[in-house]
Amino acid sequence: MADNREPSSLEAPMAKAEAGRVVSDIALSCVELTGSIGYSGVELLEKWARDSKILDIFEGTQQVQQLIEARRIRRLSSAELT
Repeated sequence: MADNREPSSLEAPMAKAEAGRVVSDIALSCVELTGSIGYSGVELLEKWARDSKILDIFEGTQQVQQLIEARRIRRLSSAELT
């Protein structure tokens, strides 16, 4: 979309919300699968699991992204949505 200079005001928050969930789920599953090694800090899995949690905060929480999506879909302002 960016290459074609099309606005992505709806797709961007959807992708951010989904990416945060997927990354966190995968990282935590990997840590659990490896057991104590995954939590040890020797491997990068422990770091990735921590980083995946902070990704949600940096990109805006999933709830905020969902509010943005709802505003775009329903074409409402912030005041009208709350």
